[in-house]
Amino acid sequence: MDFLMYLMGWSSGTVTVRRNRPFFCQSCSKTSSTRYIRTVFVLLAWCSLLAQAQAQLVSPGKLSTFHKHLEGVKNCTKCHNFGKSSFLENCLDCHKEIRTRVKKAKGFHYYTRKIDCSRCHKEHHGRAFQLVRWDPGKFDHKQTGFVLKDKHGNLECRKCHDPKNIVQKDIRKKSAAAKKRTYLGLEPACGNCHEDEHRGQLGTKCSRCHNARGWKKTTFSHSNARFKLKGKHANVDCVKCHPWRDDGKSIAGDTKFHKFKGIAYKSCLDCHKDRHQGAFGANCAGCHSPAGWKQVRISETNFDHSKTHFTLLGKHALVPCAKCHEGGNFKTFTGKNLESCLTCHEDYHRGQFVSTPGGGECSRCHTVDGFAPSTFELLQHEQARFKLKGAHVAIPCDKCHGKAIIDGKETLRFHWENFACTTCHEDYHAGQFADKVAKDGCQACHVEDNWHVMEFDHTATAFPLLGKHVSVPCDKCHKQGVVNGKTTVLYKIENRACRACHQDYHQGQLANADGRTACRKGHTP
Repeated sequence: MDFLMYLMGWSSGTVTVRRNRPFFCQSCSKTSSTRYIRTVFVLLAWCSLLAQAQAQLVSPGKLSTFHKHLEGVKNCTKCHNFGKSSFLENCLDCHKEIRTRVKKAKGFHYYTRKIDCSRCHKEHHGRAFQLVRWDPGKFDHKQTGFVLKDKHGNLECRKCHDPKNIVQKDIRKKSAAAKKRTYLGLEPACGNCHEDEHRGQLGTKCSRCHNARGWKKTTFSHSNARFKLKGKHANVDCVKCHPWRDDGKSIAGDTKFHKFKGIAYKSCLDCHKDRHQGAFGANCAGCHSPAGWKQVRISETNFDHSKTHFTLLGKHALVPCAKCHEGGNFKTFTGKNLESCLTCHEDYHRGQFVSTPGGGECSRCHTVDGFAPSTFELLQHEQARFKLKGAHVAIPCDKCHGKAIIDGKETLRFHWENFACTTCHEDYHAGQFADKVAKDGCQACHVEDNWHVMEFDHTATAFPLLGKHVSVPCDKCHKQGVVNGKTTVLYKIENRACRACHQDYHQGQLANADGRTACRKGHTP
């Protein structure tokens, strides 16, 4: 009070205060209006100082711009709880969008729910203070529940946290300025940030085909689709089945997109042309498989060729279709003679059997089970001009029917004009019996059962065998020699005198005047 009295200019004397009257100082006995005014001013200043002191005692500083409406002693408990250090519940009473996400176990504030708000958001630092302060480069995004991987890890925060990407309704209702500031309101679905290149054809689960490493590196497996890719289909370029379409809507600067939905696939004819022009219906799988159009074998399919004019039997059933139906045209043989093998097959025998009974029809010797071996049997050979007898019966066919050039092409010979033995057999005797063979053939001496078994009548020769000569082996007289430049057995012996074969034991004592000995005068055969 002394201090106040001093400020007011009062002495230590008695101060009399009268109602509705000015103060009087008894020491001077003078009225002072000036002192009255000064006294009032000092009292007002003192009250102001007391109020400011009280405010300083309760609030450590001004609130930020966003909380300025909570200034004043009466609003303290809207944030502070007396006796408690946590602000969490009071903060969530106002920041309902945070409470909602914590309850739904979503977002950054859910993963940091045990940390009090005041640890990150400081107050009473003035109007311009930023309540959200962090270094984006050091923020651990996995605390939000959405880990930034690969391409996402290199993006600036606002590339994703952009008002246009906000999808949650409670955040979308906020002001434009609030949405520009906030990091809330996003959902992790790809379509919330990325435009749908596929125009909604494939749903919203982009991770089935794509990953964060890059859009174009897809991992799509067609085995998960309704149409499984098998055989050749697996090698077809996607665009062959999924063509480009243009809807005029620019996405990432392009109005074109692949068509994935609404593609007919249940029938082969939805994609493939009918090369058979409807001749066999629409069930392509009855003959073909995805392994390849041209890899069709009748034995591997359900196609019944017996319903055509030509039933496939034997080897025909294994022949690739294209061997007969060139270019896939199954009407190639309409009107052709399917009864003759020569309609399709070349005459390997070059017309050698045209003059035979049946006109050389192949089925007389061959079957559809294979060109070889032939079904031509011994009994059929009896109908030929050359009947097989004796050793000829056991000779393999190719010993007689060897390779030959007919009409400029190699084949086997079946036709001969001359059936003489020498047509096939070499003249072992080097022409010594040419006159005999010309008349009676080799059969004059030999039989077909065995070459070495002979029916030669030596009495019909110029040297009939008599006496001991009959039992002498042939080669004792018929020695090896050279005839017409060929080494062979000599059968034509010009000198038939005894001395030609026998030694003259008489040493020429009994010789005639011409030097020859008449052995028969003293000896018999």
